[in-house]
Formats: sequence, C-alpha cells, structure tokens
Amino acid sequence: MMHRKHLSKVLYATSAALVLVACADRPTESNPTSSNGNGTPTGPSYTTAVGFTSTLVGRGNLGTFHIQSKAGGYDVELKSHDNTDVAVANIVVTPGGHSGWHYHPGPVLVVVKTGTITFYMGNDPSCSPQVHPAGTTFIEEGGMVGIARNEGAVDATVVATFFVPAGSPTRIDAAAPGNCAF
Repeated sequence: MMHRKHLSKVLYATSAALVLVACADRPTESNPTSSNGNGTPTGPSYTTAVGFTSTLVGRGNLGTFHIQSKAGGYDVELKSHDNTDVAVANIVVTPGGHSGWHYHPGPVLVVVKTGTITFYMGNDPSCSPQVHPAGTTFIEEGGMVGIARNEGAVDATVVATFFVPAGSPTRIDAAAPGNCAF
C-alpha cells in the first residue's frame, strides 16, 4: 500500500504533467481536410513545417492593456482592447527548413538572432521574398498567411513574441495559397 505522502507526490507530479501537456503550444489545423465537392474528405489541405523547431519560453495573460511610455523623447504606445495572452518562443530553422504556410490570430514580433529568414506572404501574387538577416526584425500581422524559410547554409534562429486572444493557439496552419512555386 502506498504511503499518503508518496501518493500525494505522485498525484502532484501527474497533475503537473497533464497541465504541461494540455497547455503545450502546438500548431493547430485550420482546415484539416479538404473536400472533392461532394463532402468526401480528400486529405490534408494545410502545410506542415520542416526543420522548424519552436520552444515556448513562456506565456502569460496581460488582459486588456494600454501602455504609453515616454522617456527621453522616445514615445511608444501598445494597446489591446481584448483579453490578450503574450507568448515568447525561441525558434530554430535548419538550412532548407520552413515554417509551413500558416497565420497567427494576432501580431508577432520577430527578432532574427542568427542566419537569415526569408518570408513570403500568401497575398503577394509575385511571391516576392522578404529577406531578414541576423540583427533585423519583422512583424507578422495577425490573419496574414505566410511562410518563413531558411534558404541559407546555416541554422536561422529567431525569438518570436506573440500577442494573441486569451487561450488561443499562437499559430494556425494554412493551405498553400498557390502564389509560390513551393
């Protein structure tokens, strides 16, 4: 028979593990199957990341907020009318790797630490690359379908800060929009 003290430790560890699994920030499918027109699923219509590893650093709820910071002539304002979670992730993209086509339910601030990320937007008919080398930043607007690719010869590493509706995923997989050859 298990001692009460040992049993409570086991229950605590199990509960903690379940919370971690339940709260893991994993990509979700926006449309897991497509149809051939008569309602019969024909298979996945979303794209999958390759050589792309995202590690959640932390996530917390900020609620609604309006932050105005003025210091030494520098003026910044951040505002959200809705209940907002903020999440930060370290992301590594291997040479030839990519994020898969996806979008976010809110804006994402991306800082490129090493290598180069080339970003393509799903609404750009010419599929023009936006090249972001180490030391630069870019913003992915919420709702915009895009793909981040490492077209270089070394790992590309980034830090991404997500602003999303409370409890929502940070990323939603999307079907390839058809504007790029890949």
